[in-house]
Amino acid sequence: MAVTVMPGDTVPVSVEGRDASSSYRIETPADTTTWSPGDAPWSFIAPDVPGLYPLVVHGANDASIQLQVFVLEPWDHDGTHLDGYRIGRYESEPRRGLETYERPEGFIRVTEETRTTQVAPHFRLEQFLCKQTDALPQFVLLDTRLLQLLEDVLATVRERGHDIPTLYIMSGFRTPHYNRAIGNTSTYSRHLYGDAADIFVDATGNARMDDLTGTGRVTEADAELLADIVDAVKAENGEAYVGGMGVYGSAPHRGPFVHVDLRGQRARW
Repeated sequence: MAVTVMPGDTVPVSVEGRDASSSYRIETPADTTTWSPGDAPWSFIAPDVPGLYPLVVHGANDASIQLQVFVLEPWDHDGTHLDGYRIGRYESEPRRGLETYERPEGFIRVTEETRTTQVAPHFRLEQFLCKQTDALPQFVLLDTRLLQLLEDVLATVRERGHDIPTLYIMSGFRTPHYNRAIGNTSTYSRHLYGDAADIFVDATGNARMDDLTGTGRVTEADAELLADIVDAVKAENGEAYVGGMGVYGSAPHRGPFVHVDLRGQRARW
């Protein structure tokens, strides 16, 4: 699972249901540490150099989990470009004073080496990139909670009998520049903040929503069915995934899809 942090900040690592008498081996890019969990989590201090720093936590019976720690490239919002990549301008004042609409402090730098990074068990970094260019480097925002939501939705979709390796991310992160260029008038779209995705189920590989309802046709009802799954996942997880959801029907250039975000307030359209 991927997490993001600014240079010099701390990433606390703990193990749920841990046995205080057990020990864990933690591999970082710099060294290997043995951690015996008491009440305090182990802490990783982010290096000053932005980039990807994988952490691997090894437990008993060869069980392990890898955290993809992305140290963000800081940006002071002076101008509209970061290392030649056009970002545009964020609103200087957060919407309604909400912290979730604060301008981002930094971005994940995406290179040829990192673009295919597995940011969650069934999702890669490249699935969330803004579509404004194929050139590298690019910069992106990606919220860990969004990845967790998508993993939970995918698991439920598969339980319902749809054998897919991942969800199709039609749109993930958008820069303010790109969001405006495609005609969106909202300057506070959650796509700009890295916790939104437009998704659908595509087992056939044609980049369109599948016939989930079994009617022989792909319609808005298929998006409604996927939205029902998202609702069920959110209900099961309480306050963890509070945010927006919208259902969209077909258009000439695309099929139906579902928008999900984690704005912190419930919204439906």
